[in-house]
Amino acid sequence: MPIDSKRYPDNWNSLALKVKEAAAWQCQCCGKQCYRPGSRPEGITRSEWTVHTLAVHHRNHQPEDNRLENLLAVCPACHLAMHRGGHGNASPGQLSLF
Repeated sequence: MPIDSKRYPDNWNSLALKVKEAAAWQCQCCGKQCYRPGSRPEGITRSEWTVHTLAVHHRNHQPEDNRLENLLAVCPACHLAMHRGGHGNASPGQLSLF
C-alpha cells in the first residue's frame, strides 16, 4: 500500500533531506552509515543499496507533525522495527513487503 502523501507537507523532501544531513547520513538508532543521494557504489544490487538508504521517521507516528524534534533519521531495518506491532501509520500488510 502506498503512503498517503496528503499527510505530508509539500516541502517534505527538503525537510527529510535536512534531517538526514544533520545526522551525517547515519542511522540515529543503530549508527549504520547510509548512502547519500548519487553515491551508489558500482557493483551493488538494488537490495544492497536499499538496506543502506536512510529514511525519516516521525517519533510520535504522526506524519502531520514535522517539528524537527519529532523527526529521526533511520535505516530501513530500524524504521521497520519502529512500525512493528501496529505502532505507526503503515497500512496492514504494508510492512510484510520487507
